[in-house]
Amino acid sequence: MKKTFRALFLAAVIPAIAFAEISPTSQQDDAKLLYASLGEKLLGYSIDPDNASLTFLSETVAPANVQFAVKNNAGNILYVVSSNAGNGTLGAKGDTHVLSSYRIDVKTGALRQLGAAIALPERPINLGLDHQNRFVVVAYNQSATLSVHTLKEDGSVSSAVAQNQVPEAGIFTHQVTFTPGDKSVVALARGNDAVANVPDQPGSINTFTIDDQGHLSKLVTSSIDPGVGPRHLAYHPTQPWVYVSMERGSKLYMYPLESNGTLATKPLFRKDTLQYKANLDTPRQRGGVIQVNPNGKYLYVTNRADATVEQDGKQVSAGGENNVAVFKIDGQTGEPQLIQIIDAQGIEGRTMKVDPSGKLLVVANQKTLWVKDGDSLKKIRSNLAIFRIKQDGKLEFVRKYEMDDEKKALLWMDI
Repeated sequence: MKKTFRALFLAAVIPAIAFAEISPTSQQDDAKLLYASLGEKLLGYSIDPDNASLTFLSETVAPANVQFAVKNNAGNILYVVSSNAGNGTLGAKGDTHVLSSYRIDVKTGALRQLGAAIALPERPINLGLDHQNRFVVVAYNQSATLSVHTLKEDGSVSSAVAQNQVPEAGIFTHQVTFTPGDKSVVALARGNDAVANVPDQPGSINTFTIDDQGHLSKLVTSSIDPGVGPRHLAYHPTQPWVYVSMERGSKLYMYPLESNGTLATKPLFRKDTLQYKANLDTPRQRGGVIQVNPNGKYLYVTNRADATVEQDGKQVSAGGENNVAVFKIDGQTGEPQLIQIIDAQGIEGRTMKVDPSGKLLVVANQKTLWVKDGDSLKKIRSNLAIFRIKQDGKLEFVRKYEMDDEKKALLWMDI
């Protein structure tokens, strides 16, 4: 079986103290499998937190390019959405859009499809799984809607539940999650920047109730500041605090989580994530994914920039920040305070994950791109970058595993 990465050792491995508390949405302590997608390929690895290393285990081919995936609580089933549609608002529509489930062999990492794949109406961009393994909710960025699929006893998926009304989830829906305790379903909508004669299309946070049959009902839509739009959220493991990474505007917001399962209408804290505010004007400078450390003391946000200029017949990075911003969380108020910004070791950190032990952060840098290196150019390949989490929450780069097919995007990764 062909390996699809090359390991690069770029820093010393220094032991760090791990923290024991695990988020309700995290995998179990003994979960040691990492999955990533390279185009239509689902790549399986074992992860060694103590040595900060990966070992290639398996490769499975999905029906089309993998868009997103999520494991169940037990860590033995992987739910995957795939599509051959293009990215973005104006991307090609494609003709293959699928929701699949796979049984995970926890010893070998091999994936075996469960039941039939479910055809979807358009490109799925994200999916969320409830904590009781009853429902999968799929988000669509083009139509800005959601679909709900019940789970069978064996873990396989069913066709979409007929809804009483269209679950409108906001302009360019980008993520859907269940709140802790499954009180509600929250969908983030990024919105779109003003283009030509089209004004700014606002981002929003859309919250739904879900009944026992899988019917969604809108609870509330909360607007976001102009020019700012959410991409990804993470729940604090022990406190009613929700941290939202703003793709448009490169911000971090913290919202209190209300008892009815909705986010407060206004954020309690707003923070910048970029190292240099001037990069707000850099083309395609955006906020990315967010992760809360299982100990609840720190959180991590990616900054992403992938605009290009042509040089010597090559598409070369136009600059901007591709890094990870590290925040310390105030245990009393939930306020995040920036303590570090560190190079992400690649281009476009689209997904990342803290391993369940709290020892490592893995960043999946999506793209292969040329960058300026003095008077010459060098190629930065898509990769899985491994960072050790130190006792103070800060990151230390250890190594990265480069992908060997630069024409395909490293679009998703999870542990």
